[in-house]
Amino acid sequence: MLQSFYTGNTGLGANKQWLSVISDNIANVNTTGYKQEVVNFKDLLSSSLTTYSSGGTPINREIGGGSFVGSTSKDFSQGSFKNTNSPLNLALDGEGFFMVKNPNASLVYYTRDGNFRVDATGDIVNQSGYKLQGWMLDENGNMAGALGNIKIPSSINPVPTTQVSYESPTNLKADDRITEGPFNPANSESYNYVNTITTYDTLGTAHVVTQYFKKIDTNKWEVYTLIDDRAVTFTDGGNTYTAIEIEFQGNGSVKGAKYANQQSDGATQTIAAGDSEATLETPVFAGTVEISDDSSNPLYNDDGNGNLIDLKTGEQVGTIDYATGAILLNTGAETNLQINYKKFDVNADGNDISDLTQIATDPISYTQEYSRTLNDGANSRSFNFSVAKFTQLTSDYIFYAQQDGSGKGDLMTISVSEDGIVSGSYTNGQVRNIARLGIATFKDKEILVRKGDNLYLPSQQTFTPIIVPGGVLSKVRSGMLEMSNVDISQEFINLITAQRAYQANAKTITTSDQVLQTTMDIKR
Repeated sequence: MLQSFYTGNTGLGANKQWLSVISDNIANVNTTGYKQEVVNFKDLLSSSLTTYSSGGTPINREIGGGSFVGSTSKDFSQGSFKNTNSPLNLALDGEGFFMVKNPNASLVYYTRDGNFRVDATGDIVNQSGYKLQGWMLDENGNMAGALGNIKIPSSINPVPTTQVSYESPTNLKADDRITEGPFNPANSESYNYVNTITTYDTLGTAHVVTQYFKKIDTNKWEVYTLIDDRAVTFTDGGNTYTAIEIEFQGNGSVKGAKYANQQSDGATQTIAAGDSEATLETPVFAGTVEISDDSSNPLYNDDGNGNLIDLKTGEQVGTIDYATGAILLNTGAETNLQINYKKFDVNADGNDISDLTQIATDPISYTQEYSRTLNDGANSRSFNFSVAKFTQLTSDYIFYAQQDGSGKGDLMTISVSEDGIVSGSYTNGQVRNIARLGIATFKDKEILVRKGDNLYLPSQQTFTPIIVPGGVLSKVRSGMLEMSNVDISQEFINLITAQRAYQANAKTITTSDQVLQTTMDIKR
């Protein structure tokens, strides 16, 4: 009879533990990524006896000893999502776990809690400072190196322009006029259209490349180029040329191109003290005029648009007509002035260009004392033009150009794609793919043991996870957090059930006590 006391007591203990698990589930109803625990009860056996009847039929006599909590299991079903609008609040839609590394213990934990941020060193960390794991990406967006910490650059270095490409639907107006006379950027009648492109040097300084398109014959155009206030030239390996000549076919596509208008080595002329006018040999190539004093100290240059500019103040001090060579200063020179400039021969063309996507400029110097903007000390570089996708159709002028350079950029925003690609947007307009999240899963997730802080570890280090990039096992939802999957209404039902079960087991103990008391009263 005493056995019934112990049987009832096991029921009290088992349901008390169930109440603890229920309480824990309810307490974590708002814990991000929490997975509810489920109690698995097992029975105890007090005695078991099997006898056989005369006919050989087994007769079992089993008396149970109560119950106990054999184990708890985790419910890894998907939790609902909460929208936070924070880009580093991440949720996994499907299988898997984020991986975070303890920087002090070099131990990798697994979690469904995607509440991340960027720390002072640029690492993506959770709220406990554990570092999110993934693969860093190279400039081409490929995963480079082993799985490790994801570090977000706070800034990116400038990238000098190496290629300027005109892409479709770039078009030159086929029915525009044929322009006569020498090229003169100060006279809009000497060319048909002008287009500008921003490029960058090795220091990240922006420079405006201006290209003038001049129709010289049916299906033939010349292209003259300036960068800021200085001329850009081309070479065929022997001579230097001021322009590129593009020829089109009858269907409007590019037939070919060649170097055009051979440039002279340069010319020199003097403005005597007291004079304010001079006439240069023509045609003068815009962006090549340099004026110094009689001690060769730089004073003025032309800005490529027919204006003479004071290199110190930036003020206009005169004009130049590139077609006639006429120079006019606002005031007479106090001393003799030396004028250096370059001209070109419209009748001297160079070789054909074999690759229309790689038309290289002559090296551009960024240490020019005769320029206000091309004098920042950047490394000299050339860059390529691509004109292969030009068309010449009877339609309006359309220009669509791309270049591969950029200035220095500071981080503005971070975004994460469904594939777990972490990207940064920078102040220079660049969007860089920085890293890709690593997602882990286990064939048997029940080997995972809770370590607090929403973290899990395998019960043994020999259990290694399956690790894949984000987007393979599950989609990564940015700006969302996975909520606890605790069903609070079900937990309340479990709470009532556990309470009643505890009361019932207590009742078996009191009943057994009454029966034992009755038995003892027989002796009286």
